[in-house]
Amino acid sequence: MTLTNVFKYLFLATVAALLGGCATLMDEDTQEVNLKFMCAEKNIVASCLLQNSKGRWMISTPGKATVLNDNSALEITCKAPFIPSFTVSALPMPSTSMLGNLLAGGVIGAAVDFYNNTGMKYPENIDISNPNCK
Repeated sequence: MTLTNVFKYLFLATVAALLGGCATLMDEDTQEVNLKFMCAEKNIVASCLLQNSKGRWMISTPGKATVLNDNSALEITCKAPFIPSFTVSALPMPSTSMLGNLLAGGVIGAAVDFYNNTGMKYPENIDISNPNCK
């Protein structure tokens, strides 16, 4: 192996190490979630509580909430007049920056993103259809 090849490999290893935690550096720890509550395929005004281990947020539907990202599910409980309350869970999924970091920075960079709650995102649009509606 020539000295030039050694420097190339060292340069590539350095760049990969610097890219580790890319989503942690580039993504926010909050995100906006759009929420709709439907009954028999019609939008209904409801009062909803969104919560995860990082906090609780109250909104009226249809509406938007800015929530703190977390690796746990976002529990959403909605209540409308004359309709029983209903709870659903929105699971976080890896963000595109976390997936890119997994490719560029390896498992360590992805683990940093996961630990810092920046690599996982909830769905941007959540439509809740209450099965209790006829």
